Amino acid sequence: MNLRRQLVLLSLCTLALPWAGCQYLRQVDKALSQGQIQTLEATGNAIAARLASAPELIAPDPKRTGRPPGAQLYLNPLAQAPVLDGYGEEWRALKLRPRKLRDQTGQPMARVTLGKYGSQVYLLLTVKDRTASYHDPRSTGISSGDTVEIYTARQQYTLPVASQGPVRALHYNPRRGSYERELRLRGRWTASPQGYQLELALPFALTGGELAIRVLDRTHSDGKDPARLASTLPADGRPGNLIEPLPALQQELEHFARPELQLTVVDQEGFVLAQSGGTPSNGDRAANRASHERRWLRDWFYRQLLETDQLPPLPQGEYPAALTENRETASQWFGAPEDALSAPGDERIGAVSVPVVTRADDIIERPLLGRVIAAQSAGALQSLTESAARRLWLTTAAAAGLVLLLLLGYASWLSWRIRRLHRAARNAVDASGRLRGDFPRPYLNDELGALNRAFASLLAELDHYHQYLRSLASKLSHELRTPLAVVRSSLDNLAAGELDADSRRYAERAADGGARLSSILNALSAANHLEASISQADKETFDLADLLQLLTQSYADARPEHRFALDCPDGPQSYHGAPELLAQLLDKLVDNAVSFAPAGSEIRLTLETERQQYRLSVSNDGPPLPAGFGQKLFDSLVSVRDDGGKAGHLGLGLHIARLIADFHQGELSAANRDDNSGVIFTLSLPR
Repeated sequence: MNLRRQLVLLSLCTLALPWAGCQYLRQVDKALSQGQIQTLEATGNAIAARLASAPELIAPDPKRTGRPPGAQLYLNPLAQAPVLDGYGEEWRALKLRPRKLRDQTGQPMARVTLGKYGSQVYLLLTVKDRTASYHDPRSTGISSGDTVEIYTARQQYTLPVASQGPVRALHYNPRRGSYERELRLRGRWTASPQGYQLELALPFALTGGELAIRVLDRTHSDGKDPARLASTLPADGRPGNLIEPLPALQQELEHFARPELQLTVVDQEGFVLAQSGGTPSNGDRAANRASHERRWLRDWFYRQLLETDQLPPLPQGEYPAALTENRETASQWFGAPEDALSAPGDERIGAVSVPVVTRADDIIERPLLGRVIAAQSAGALQSLTESAARRLWLTTAAAAGLVLLLLLGYASWLSWRIRRLHRAARNAVDASGRLRGDFPRPYLNDELGALNRAFASLLAELDHYHQYLRSLASKLSHELRTPLAVVRSSLDNLAAGELDADSRRYAERAADGGARLSSILNALSAANHLEASISQADKETFDLADLLQLLTQSYADARPEHRFALDCPDGPQSYHGAPELLAQLLDKLVDNAVSFAPAGSEIRLTLETERQQYRLSVSNDGPPLPAGFGQKLFDSLVSVRDDGGKAGHLGLGLHIARLIADFHQGELSAANRDDNSGVIFTLSLPR
């Protein structure tokens, strides 16, 4: 993995910034939510303290506190009088909470909903009875089948169940000793597949503020004891009170009203006595829906970001038992109401329930008068949190993007410096082994700059050593000539005198060694002079094919023991260079080929033209090159001849040939033939 990718992966660690910001926002959201609950609790405590100091506001009838649970019935305020047709369509539109009536086994048997409009009390009773039994006219009783009984403060009314039609309400007149019909009770029966339904209206004054309902289910219309019954009538036979909102309490509650705050006061059984404020939602419902449709994806993202749990929807007109059926302060979070136009969970609503307990000190267990429930939408806090989340996300995303770009730019710059150093190190030495001397020296004081300067210093030292080695041959040639001349003159003088056979043989052998040493020194001096002369040679344009034909003919005349052949394209082949140096290069290659090729073998010169270069090769039969000598052959003082050094070959011929190739910006190489039958030298010259 390259350095740039490593830094890019390392830059991904900047994503920890948004994650840490999200964790911080979650803690802030949690703290704000707790603060809202504490504020609601303080509001509820203040209202509860006020009501506890004036218990007549929440419990104007002290007798109610002694009634058994479940005896009271709640009168819902109605905006208009429902039509008494037995179907109850108006009631369903109001979505009021019905009171469930259970039989002796605890199974649901009926539901009753009561409301008040003006001076009339309205009742909707729905009974589940798949074996409805109706009154038999032949019976002597007032109701031989299923029966509904209405109990008021002063009277009991019997309503025989009918499949369809108006209600007949009968009550017992003790003065006359008979049952009479009560015309002030108006209503209508309707039948359904599940049972039957009653819609009834009666004057509130007739109830005396008390009402109880009893449903009798008989299997047959024989007037016998009912098989099932459900009732709100307590065991003492006295009906429970009718509970309705209290105007005085409502007026007192308005003093604590605030925008977007819903205050509800319920009695000990959870019946609403007063309520101020509407549904605790944030702003206009239609505007909320339009806003939700536009930004539902963003809201979903914020819920995931803040880890907001899916909350139960806020019920209309009622609160769960956790908030209404205990003596301790309780709190709970809800989602948007079920009839809200936004999705549940898009809006959080906090609710706190505070008990209202009397302050009478002489009572051991203070009675629970009711509860104050304060509910408020967290829309403002949620908007604040979402705004902070949006700003945090944009800020951290911009910061992470900027850091990523900076790291990527720095990685690219650092990678460029490393590649530049790599190219400089690779091109520091030319094909002939010389140091180019143009190694860059950066001015930055970091580790990579120090490494670059260390490379430059090392190459400078190597260049000095290389220059010393290059001048060593000329220095040795100059310094050894004088002592060698003394040695040779002494040997000549010794050979002129009288010597015995052994001494003369040794003197002649020393003279031969001196002659070879002199030729070596002459060759070294000639090589140094030739290298200097090559750099000063003049170039001209000439026909390369004509030069090759002339040289091939000359080689054939001078070395008749070998056969020479030339493969050359037809027509002139123009080239700009030094013809004398190229001829000298070919002389070195041909001389090398003649040295290794067997007598009578063929030495072939080939010229190939390509689009951007000429390829000139010299091929000969003979032993292949030793392994690893493909490029060493062109170094100075390197030879693979196996003659014991008697011929005085120093390996300078191919070295000079390479110097000439470098002068023409060409490349000289040596390789074995594919069948290892000989060697081929190839010169590539740019056109």
